[in-house]
Amino acid sequence: MSLVSNRTSGICGGVIVCALLGLPVPGTLAQSAAGQQAAPQPIDVSTLGPQVGEVVPDFSLQDSQGRVQTRDSIMGPNGAMIVFSRSLDWCPYCKTQSIGLQSQLSQLTVQGLGVAVITHDSPAVMADFARRLGITFPLLSDAGSATIKAYGILNTTVAADNANYGIPFPGTLVVDRDGRVTQRFFEEAYQERQTVSTILLALGSGGTPTTATRVESEHLDVTSYMSDEVVAPGHLFSLVFDVTPDAGLHVYAPGAVDYRVISFTMDPNPIVTTRPMQYPESEIYVFEPLDERVPVFQEPFRLVQTMSVSAARETRAALAGVERVTISGTLEYQACDGLVCYNPQSVPVSHDISLQQLDTEGTTVN
Repeated sequence: MSLVSNRTSGICGGVIVCALLGLPVPGTLAQSAAGQQAAPQPIDVSTLGPQVGEVVPDFSLQDSQGRVQTRDSIMGPNGAMIVFSRSLDWCPYCKTQSIGLQSQLSQLTVQGLGVAVITHDSPAVMADFARRLGITFPLLSDAGSATIKAYGILNTTVAADNANYGIPFPGTLVVDRDGRVTQRFFEEAYQERQTVSTILLALGSGGTPTTATRVESEHLDVTSYMSDEVVAPGHLFSLVFDVTPDAGLHVYAPGAVDYRVISFTMDPNPIVTTRPMQYPESEIYVFEPLDERVPVFQEPFRLVQTMSVSAARETRAALAGVERVTISGTLEYQACDGLVCYNPQSVPVSHDISLQQLDTEGTTVN
């Protein structure tokens, strides 16, 4: 989590930036004395807001049903997921994220987590969105952005005289019953949002939420599955590999030299982008005949390949009418035992997921 890409100045940094952000496009741009347009300063969202181990501020906000909710009232038996969103009126990524939260609400309930979404929208906008989409969890109106400011995540790249002043940098905080942050999920691009299933994977919770495929190779037992059955542009979801090496065998972890490190190579897919593979902690294997020490996996382990369907405008146009996306590629590895290093192997992998279109319908509230 490094630099945020949802940047704008008080009057936007140009027609393209304004269009991408869904903000009004100005007729003219303020120019510097040298005739140069001031570049927006990047914001490191990893430094914003309550950090892991800190207690989040309390709040008192009206929900879409007219009830007042507090930090404690949204809690489940094990805590809560507090989601800050830009707008449930004009931001399609925010609206689609909330629809996804509703569809995966049962997963959070099983894990004992409550959930609430906070935006600077009015209570009327929240009520309209909840009615239209059948949202049953708390949508909290922070119309004056007092809570957003208290949490330290006000989007300061939007000027105070802009109609969208008051929006937060979008992100998710997972807190325990005492309001202490246990995990944070703030993304570089404002279009990208972790799905509930991907967050639960990061928390070490849940089982295999979708249909899994099991393959027994010469040296490994591999079960692969997608974190989500349905995704939308901008959703961050994962391809998961649960791997068990055969007895007496090991495969190589990152840092091994002159061996094939276990990895996933995805087939070319113009609409899907991937992030670096997430590896668990490895152990050091000592091969005494060569006085060699290498990082390996010998016990069952999990690999997580996070990816997203592109949210670029040109990709969104190409996705119109598309209902299924295939994620395919090969899991590659090299196995060795105490005597023999076997030839590198490839395990084919293929999963289909359904594609949900973004919610672009605006509020009917005047």
